[in-house]
Amino acid sequence: MRYLRIAESMFRCRPILLIFDVTRRCNQRCRMCNIWREQSEDMGVDEIRIMAERLRDMGMGYVFLQGGEPTLRPDLIGIVDAFLACGIKPTVITNGILLRGDLPEQLAARPCNVAVSLDSMNPDIFKLIRGVDAFAKVTGNIREAAKIRKRRGNWSVTSTITAVSTLKDIQAVESFAADCGFMYAIRPYIHVSGAAGKRDDALAYGDTVPIVQIFEYMRDRARTSNYLASVVYDEHIRYIRREPQPMCDALTRSIVMSPKGDFAPCIEFTGDASPLDDMYSKKAAWLRRCAECNRNTPCFYNDAREIGILWRKKRHLALAFPRIVMQLIKYGNFF
Repeated sequence: MRYLRIAESMFRCRPILLIFDVTRRCNQRCRMCNIWREQSEDMGVDEIRIMAERLRDMGMGYVFLQGGEPTLRPDLIGIVDAFLACGIKPTVITNGILLRGDLPEQLAARPCNVAVSLDSMNPDIFKLIRGVDAFAKVTGNIREAAKIRKRRGNWSVTSTITAVSTLKDIQAVESFAADCGFMYAIRPYIHVSGAAGKRDDALAYGDTVPIVQIFEYMRDRARTSNYLASVVYDEHIRYIRREPQPMCDALTRSIVMSPKGDFAPCIEFTGDASPLDDMYSKKAAWLRRCAECNRNTPCFYNDAREIGILWRKKRHLALAFPRIVMQLIKYGNFF
């Protein structure tokens, strides 16, 4: 039933992915982020449950629970369960500092994906990027979580590639993730208006050749270990080379919900978030604004690109279906 709902939404160009900032509070001070500087007015679980039911009825199938840092909320499991009860599959995107105690076991017992951010195996680089000296905590928590043998969702380690990233260091993170039985993925450092991704001169790309080489390495590796990611990496490479980008997924495949329950097409527009009905009453104007943003300052936020990329490649992916299924069996079904 859930997959039929998602398929109908895809064919009707309705969002299937909700990006939910469950809180703007954070226990890191990343140089590339402005979110932790903001105040946060967070909905309770009962309010979230009501919103999840409405979003399910609109055809939503997936939700990214992010922030800020979602594990700062003691009711995170209640939030996960609220979406699961509505047939909306959650992915918890966390910095890993508080991924400890019984929280990993509770998440692993549910069909819930978990993505832990780890940008470097060098503690000094970690601190430079994330603004806190928490490398040992994060890697220790990942190792402990790796001892959980039965995980119903897909668990991954993810790295943001910045100007201080090197291929050797990324290979070290990849090896660490593999040793823990986690999938590994990378993404480009994004900065547009500063609403979500803040430009930092120490991290922004200058010479893009070394950065492209990192993505080419990951693309080639992913063709045998994470085929869907390899397709996305091809687009990452085009983006980093500043090649023209197709229209993004904002409002047609994904939307964003603020901690207090307002909506916007993309995380770049959260300053203009409004009630859901108001956003849709202005859909035509929003789509024009998204198109202008895509022309002038194209980004590569995960929520704004990946669904459209995979949808346009659906015939190509159908040929690789057996390979993709084997990867889902190995790492857990992220769908």
